[in-house]
Amino acid sequence: MTLSRSASTYWAIVILVAALLMLAGIAALPYFKISELDREIAQMQAQLPELRAKVAHENDLKKEHMDLASLGQEKSLLLEGDKTGVAGANLQSLLNAMVTSNGGTASSIQILPPKDDGNLVQISVSVSINVGIDGLRDIIHNLETGTPLIFIDDITVKTIRQDFKPLDLHYIGPLDVTLQVSGFASQAGAS
Repeated sequence: MTLSRSASTYWAIVILVAALLMLAGIAALPYFKISELDREIAQMQAQLPELRAKVAHENDLKKEHMDLASLGQEKSLLLEGDKTGVAGANLQSLLNAMVTSNGGTASSIQILPPKDDGNLVQISVSVSINVGIDGLRDIIHNLETGTPLIFIDDITVKTIRQDFKPLDLHYIGPLDVTLQVSGFASQAGAS
């Protein structure tokens, strides 16, 4: 089939315009990418003052920590133990007792490598437990408010799928919980 001269010219112009539009789109793509990057940079710059304020606050907390350490007031807030292994075992024992007393069971407890922090050493423990929601609430409350000072560094909570519904529709549990907590021991006794 042969096309007339005017139809051939028409299709040639349509193909040329389509090709030019495609080239214009390709040429404009970097501009759109740059504007997207500019928006991301602007968002990050907006977050920068907040992050700087947090860093400044962290330095204040470290100074306060050093002041307390120099006064010797933190002794009752530290983990007991003349060596990091003993302090870690004491933290492990404390966690196990706390979980058990709140109706939970610990499936694994792992002492993580200690980290030096000035004149103190940070002892961290990862613990996996099965517990109901009320027991979890009490464990977290006891960790955050008790002595020695124990900090919750990370927490993961998952529900255990049950094939039946409990009698109490508001009951949530049991839960699979993984906690990473840390406490501090005196550096002088670290080994």
